[in-house]
Amino acid sequence: MTHKTKYIFRFAVGLIILLFGSSVKGQNPKENWGKYKYIEQAGFSPEKLHRAKEYYDSLQSSAFMIIQDGKVVADWGDINRRFKVASIRKSLINSLYGIYTENETIDLNMTIGQLNITDKDSLSELEKSAKIIHLLKARSGIYHKAAAEPDWVKDIRPKRNSYPPDSLWFYNNWDFNVLGTIFEKLTKTSFYTAFDNDIATPLQMEDYRVMDGEYFYEPEYSIHPAYHLKMSARDIARYGQLFLQKGSWNDKAIISKEWVEKSIYPFSKHGGGTKLGRWYGYLWGVSEYYSEYGMYFASGTGGQFLAVFPTENLLIVNLCNTYQKDKILDRELIKLFDLILKSKVSIPSDNPELITLESKSRIPENVYKHKLDYSKYIGNYMIKDRIISIINLDGDLVIKDYDQKFKLIPILPTRFFLEDIEKYLYIELDDKGFPIKIYYDEENSK
Repeated sequence: MTHKTKYIFRFAVGLIILLFGSSVKGQNPKENWGKYKYIEQAGFSPEKLHRAKEYYDSLQSSAFMIIQDGKVVADWGDINRRFKVASIRKSLINSLYGIYTENETIDLNMTIGQLNITDKDSLSELEKSAKIIHLLKARSGIYHKAAAEPDWVKDIRPKRNSYPPDSLWFYNNWDFNVLGTIFEKLTKTSFYTAFDNDIATPLQMEDYRVMDGEYFYEPEYSIHPAYHLKMSARDIARYGQLFLQKGSWNDKAIISKEWVEKSIYPFSKHGGGTKLGRWYGYLWGVSEYYSEYGMYFASGTGGQFLAVFPTENLLIVNLCNTYQKDKILDRELIKLFDLILKSKVSIPSDNPELITLESKSRIPENVYKHKLDYSKYIGNYMIKDRIISIINLDGDLVIKDYDQKFKLIPILPTRFFLEDIEKYLYIELDDKGFPIKIYYDEENSK
């Protein structure tokens, strides 16, 4: 059997499993994740998994989880810390399109023209003929500049009107961002609120909050923002478990099985990226390298990754510290995933002994106990030649820095702990208690 024939066979087998695979063994977590007390009962070799952990420790990862049959095999790093998820956001909005297509709020065959979508540079009639479904597949043929577009995408973007809709796959932030605009236009609900109500709440996510989302505008390129957000590894794992269970949670269909199957169907093969990907569904990548496992994934810049292995009832989550620009390369993820898959040596137990997964509080113990007059702190300030804002958001003091928001936890009237980014902010006050200068304490981060 030639290498090419062998690959085609592997991919065909993986695709059959991906679409028609066996029912998911195990059950989704409840309020808290359950964790295997003995990883042998998860079907893993402790010695081989230890070798994977040793390699993991050499990488710039901050949070990592292995989930087997809906239960935690391993949790390494800060799994309850929210990090910017980068382009994982695109796979997150997928589920909302599934819900609102099912209830007929959204018609995937509506065109950009019918929706009256425009942009900084007006769209042609050819571009206006693109349908919502083409955007979900990254096949719109609209090559307008976009917010939050990576430099490598800018360098290879096709010329406007060079391809009709649905004729070429292109990793197109214009498609992804405009899907956010269309969703909010048709549902009259913000993406962040809808995700909270329709996904995070029924899945009992432990860390997600509406405030963790922030629209990112680059008006010099486009009127449509990117919808950035922060999430924890343990919440992203719940999202992966939802798809592994074909859209069902607590025996209730959150999204339809049919939508999940369409979303992970490899509609497009592309030459870009690494062997991890190279196929694309509805806002989900489909793996070439792990095709025999039916693996599909959500990924973002720097190594943010949610990998679902349907044949193994397994999922893996990796998050890097985006605040300090840590990253993991695809080849490093592949090596780590290979070590983990090789460490699974037997069938998991039907009745494993479980313990409750516990995570330490990320808030310092020495929180200021006295009431502060937050109104004195509200305003715009300069830090390192950029403007930041301090606002009162639902009774909490929050700093807005670039495209993210962080809750400020008072330690002293002049010193605050920033959630998630986990460093301290110093505020110099005048005689009346009003700020005159603010700056980060880079040396004493948590």
